[in-house]
Amino acid sequence: MTFSTSIHKILTLAFALVFTAATGLALAQPPQIQKTNGITFVSGGVGDESMEQITNLEKQFDLKLFLVGQSGSYLSDISVTIIDSQEKGVLLTTSEGPVLLVNLPSGTYTVKASKNGHFLEQQLTVTSGQLRTVYLRFPNE
Repeated sequence: MTFSTSIHKILTLAFALVFTAATGLALAQPPQIQKTNGITFVSGGVGDESMEQITNLEKQFDLKLFLVGQSGSYLSDISVTIIDSQEKGVLLTTSEGPVLLVNLPSGTYTVKASKNGHFLEQQLTVTSGQLRTVYLRFPNE
C-alpha cells in the first residue's frame, strides 16, 4: 500500500465518520410516550418534524397544553404540575417542547406551570376521549 492510498483511505474514513455524526445529529428522535402514576403523556414539538410527530399522536390523548410566550413563540423546558380535584398531584414533568399531551381520567384539574420565575395556574375540565387544547402564555418570554 502506497502513502497516497493510505491517505485516501484515512480521508474517506474521516469523511464517513463526520457525515455519519452530522446525519445522526440531524435526525430528530420521535417523541417518547411516557407513563407515570398511571398517567400517559408525551412532550415535544421542537422543529417541524417533531411538531408533525406530536400532532399525529394527538388523537390518543385528552389534554393538549400549548406552552408559548406572550408573543406566541414556542417554549420548552417548562415545569408542569397537574393536580386533581382532591388536590393530589397526578403529573409532575418538564416539557421537552411547546406541546404536552396528557391522558387523564374525566374530571377537573389544576395545571401549574413555571418558567424563569414566571408561574401560571389554570383550572380546566377534561373529558376522556375528547381532546381539550389549552394555551398557557408566559409573559416576558
